[in-house]
Amino acid sequence: MGSCIPFSDEEPFAERVKSLADDELLEIWEETQQIENLLCTEMNTDFSIAPDYEKVIVEELRLRSSRKLRAPRAAE
Repeated sequence: MGSCIPFSDEEPFAERVKSLADDELLEIWEETQQIENLLCTEMNTDFSIAPDYEKVIVEELRLRSSRKLRAPRAAE
C-alpha cells in the first residue's frame, strides 16, 4: 500500500525539503496538485490531500528567495 510520505526514512518532511533543489520542490508541489485535482474531479468533491506539504514547500522557497535577495552580489 502507498504512503502519503514521499520519503522512506524517518526524517520529517519539513527537514527533508531543506536538502532538495528548487526544481525538486516545485515538482513535488506540482505532482501533489495534479493528484489532488484528479481525485477531486473523479470523486466530485473538494478537498486537499497535502496542505502541510504545500505550506512547507512554499515557506522553504520563500526563505531561499529572501536569502538570495540579501546575499551580496559578486563583483558588480
